[in-house]
Amino acid sequence: MYLLLRKWPQTTRKKQVHLGSGDLQYQDLSPEDLLSQHLTDINEADSVQLKELGLDQQSLERLIENRPYRNKLELVSRMILTEDTYARLKEKIAVAKGREPVKVAS
Repeated sequence: MYLLLRKWPQTTRKKQVHLGSGDLQYQDLSPEDLLSQHLTDINEADSVQLKELGLDQQSLERLIENRPYRNKLELVSRMILTEDTYARLKEKIAVAKGREPVKVAS
């Protein structure tokens, strides 16, 4: 039993997802630019559009509840999506007007 448990963590390692500055490249685009590039704006998309990306209900609710995002990397850094889910979606999503100040409730 000990040998089995000792070997278990080695067999369940997750693959590494490469996150980099390339994931920030859409933050200065307008909503029209995103639409022309067939990208979904994670701050503006409704639940139907986000569901089309293949998100499960729990991830979908977390994503909507924690808006706005300044860039799409926040989906991983704020633990909204898993790295695997993000890797699957990162070429389909973006954030328009990502450099605009985020409004915070006072």
